[in-house]
Amino acid sequence: MKKTEINCPKPLKTRNNKYLIKLKNKTACIVSFLEGKDKKILNLNDCYAIGKIIAQMHVVTNKMKLNRNNSMGISNLKPLLESIKFKSKKFSNLKVFLKNNLKDINKNWPKQLPKGIIHGDLFIDNIFFKKNKLSGIIDFYFAANDYFMYEIAICINALCFDHKKRQFQMNHKKIKKLIKGYESVKKISIKEKKSINILCRGAALRYLLTRLYDYSNTPKTALIKIKDPNEYYQKLLSHNNLSSFKDYLN
Repeated sequence: MKKTEINCPKPLKTRNNKYLIKLKNKTACIVSFLEGKDKKILNLNDCYAIGKIIAQMHVVTNKMKLNRNNSMGISNLKPLLESIKFKSKKFSNLKVFLKNNLKDINKNWPKQLPKGIIHGDLFIDNIFFKKNKLSGIIDFYFAANDYFMYEIAICINALCFDHKKRQFQMNHKKIKKLIKGYESVKKISIKEKKSINILCRGAALRYLLTRLYDYSNTPKTALIKIKDPNEYYQKLLSHNNLSSFKDYLN
């Protein structure tokens, strides 16, 4: 692999020299095969490797003149919250909690941080390993232009919590390795580090809202798996009890 490449599925052209095709009246494309598979549990070395490949992706794509607004960015969370159907009065406290958090996050959202193309959805099932080594990443559906540090915040939420006895506990060692892997390629500025808490809160709220929307708006007959909103409720509470960059490493 060249230094200017990231291992990921690559779109393939058809005989007619086109990337997009119609399949059962839906737009589709064929992509190259990425060897490996996702892990159920990440170790500290995995977190370091993930941090490193994220930084490599940010460096490589920084030269690309592509732009796409983040469809799940902070500015989209208010209409998303308003679209959620809170079907009973027992959820009234949750609604107030969400509105208060969103108001505070919007008020304190950082301005003018380094930004560029981010993956935007780096969950554990989008990261492949082969023979215990990171082999690549998949699923760029939510790729967009946003703060590089927001990508790290998403990864802290998605990859650096341990699930024990129905509780999601922040693993500070995993965060430390993720950051160390990232900074082995690309340094994080002091301004970015100061923003980590508010970005983590925003990322946690983003996934809490999408899960609540799916939970309350998806018909029971739909053939999709509804993910538990409580996971990101717990994670948001964890972030609400922290503030500084050091809080995440200790």
